[in-house]
Amino acid sequence: RMRNRDLVYVSSAPFAEVGKVLGVFSTVAAPIASGASLYSVAR
Repeated sequence: RMRNRDLVYVSSAPFAEVGKVLGVFSTVAAPIASGASLYSVAR
């Protein structure tokens, strides 16, 4: 039974999966972007 001031937790599992994919993408993309940036500065 719900009462005033009760907390309700709602899971957003589909969005969690999207977050995991974006996390993997950023893990791969960040070093590539850093390398490209260093290359352009060194040139």
